[in-house]
Amino acid sequence: MAGQGWLSLFAAALGGGFTVKTVEIVYQEYRGWKARRVDDTRTIESSLEPLLRAADELVGKLRSLAEQDFIPIRDVERTTLEDVRYASVVYLFVQFWSEVEIVRFRGMSVAVARSARGKQLRAFLVCLESRKVRLIDRISQRALGEAALVGGRTMNFVEFVRACESDVYMQRWLAPLTAVFSRIHESDARQRVIQYGTVLHALIDTIDPKHLVSKERPATPNKLNAKSWKELNYRVFGLYLTFVKDRPKYIGPPKRRP
Repeated sequence: MAGQGWLSLFAAALGGGFTVKTVEIVYQEYRGWKARRVDDTRTIESSLEPLLRAADELVGKLRSLAEQDFIPIRDVERTTLEDVRYASVVYLFVQFWSEVEIVRFRGMSVAVARSARGKQLRAFLVCLESRKVRLIDRISQRALGEAALVGGRTMNFVEFVRACESDVYMQRWLAPLTAVFSRIHESDARQRVIQYGTVLHALIDTIDPKHLVSKERPATPNKLNAKSWKELNYRVFGLYLTFVKDRPKYIGPPKRRP
């Protein structure tokens, strides 16, 4: 009986020590997991903020132009960037694509890629580069974004304009984008640009829902024609971006062909 008592006491002591050690290990694992979550959040914020700012500037410009039916840049000389209004539009596109390349160079980083926001961003970027949404071919877009990088950052406006005036490679990769604006007097060209801006607007509202980095803006669904509405409703939001909740905000009610 005495032997059994000592065995029971020893087993209890051993079990108690094991339990304490297990709790300690679990607690340390929890602290490590929480620290990694904090680090991931910081990584995500630092990775996405410049891209969101660039997207926000571009959306603001495109919204303003759409409301004016692109009249401010319809009749400007588009073979050069001497007109500041036209140059600013071109630069904002290049700035956004350059920030996309910076994120891509980082491999979307593990922290960004495994986060909910990172997965949504990836879906948006795939959509923006899809055949019926993109404004220029994928390689030209990426080359233009890379050409606007200097020292690991995106060129500022003055640097960009100067490079366009002197760098033949910049001029080469800029040509597909300027070709888009050479047709901006045509309805189809304007609709493609408006569609692109619509997707960007949804990106900002989804990735930055509290608008800590971006501005909250009303959309311009009244500027979409029936064909664009159909493309956005069934292809963009119906196939690529099914997680976007407030679809009517961006495209409005169904449109009938005139």
